[in-house]
Amino acid sequence: MTSGMQKTRLFFIDNLRVLLIVLVIAFHAGAPYAGVPWYTIPSETTELSEFVLGWLLTVWVAFFLGLFFMISGYFTPGSYDRKGSATFLKDRFLRVGVPFGFFVLVVMPSFSYFLHWLDSPGTLSYWQFLVSEYYWETHHLWFLVNLLFFAGLYVVWRGIANPLKKLNPPGNVSIFLFVLLLAVVTFVVRIWYPVGVWDPFKLVEPAYLPHFCGLFAVGVAAYRSNWIYKVPTRVGVTWLKIGIIAVFLFPVLYVIGERKFVPFIGGAAWRPCVFAFWETFVCVGMCAGLLILFRERVASQEKLGKVLSSNVYAVYLFHLLVVVSLQRALITMELHPLGKFVLVVAAGIPLSFLVSHCIRKLPLAKSIL
Repeated sequence: MTSGMQKTRLFFIDNLRVLLIVLVIAFHAGAPYAGVPWYTIPSETTELSEFVLGWLLTVWVAFFLGLFFMISGYFTPGSYDRKGSATFLKDRFLRVGVPFGFFVLVVMPSFSYFLHWLDSPGTLSYWQFLVSEYYWETHHLWFLVNLLFFAGLYVVWRGIANPLKKLNPPGNVSIFLFVLLLAVVTFVVRIWYPVGVWDPFKLVEPAYLPHFCGLFAVGVAAYRSNWIYKVPTRVGVTWLKIGIIAVFLFPVLYVIGERKFVPFIGGAAWRPCVFAFWETFVCVGMCAGLLILFRERVASQEKLGKVLSSNVYAVYLFHLLVVVSLQRALITMELHPLGKFVLVVAAGIPLSFLVSHCIRKLPLAKSIL
């Protein structure tokens, strides 16, 4: 397998996607126990849970979605080349746009009404709830909107420019310069759009847009130049080490932020600048490092791995319903927040895959999901 344009299945990327979706589930499982406002689940925190889960959630969000975008960028040029612009966009709409519309218009309003009914049974009909109580938003489906947006941008770009020429694989210096540029742009954007500030329709969080755009573009370039196989192992190992070192510097941020996250979220100050650089080193270090690690060490796949990887997209769509339901069931349980987090993760991961696997067996579902 010597060309990024071959159709051979890249099992190590499939395996990496399974890890990433597990982290997404764990991230949402930890939200209410880290003090994050979360649906109708009351915040349950202690100083220990805020520190531990704050550490984990901050690290995970620094890289897992960016890596998803990089993987998406990698597969975009080949799909476009095979299908052409019209079929490519049609397939993207069916694969991404249809599930997005169904979830935003049907699934999430219905699930939100179910949560409302648990708190106040019989007070409002479904339609009254939608009109007077429900806040229409994209929930976790914003990611799909961004995928569609990037796909559209790629089609426009291909319409006005030639495909990228092959480039030499990046070395440590090139990656370091990319990190510096990305960190500076991220810091500048966050002067006006701090972390947690969304557009009015909750389609994009500008604070993370530089990471998403940059890594999607890296994925596109990686396909054309076959970087996924040409980047030397030693480069991947170096950046994995850098990413891990940055991860373990989080307690330093915790101290200089006086045990609060607010000082880091944005603005023209030194703490947001430090955080933007720290987060970008975590992001690029873990993205490059994990990709090469899986290429070298997790490149095969057994039957279970194939089943799990085939369900990743459906798990992304449905896992939130599973996770929030489990969190809801544990509200009255007398247990430390970290204990609840462990329970939700331990049950939420297999249940999310099981639910998604069953749903994909329904007519038409498998062809889309």
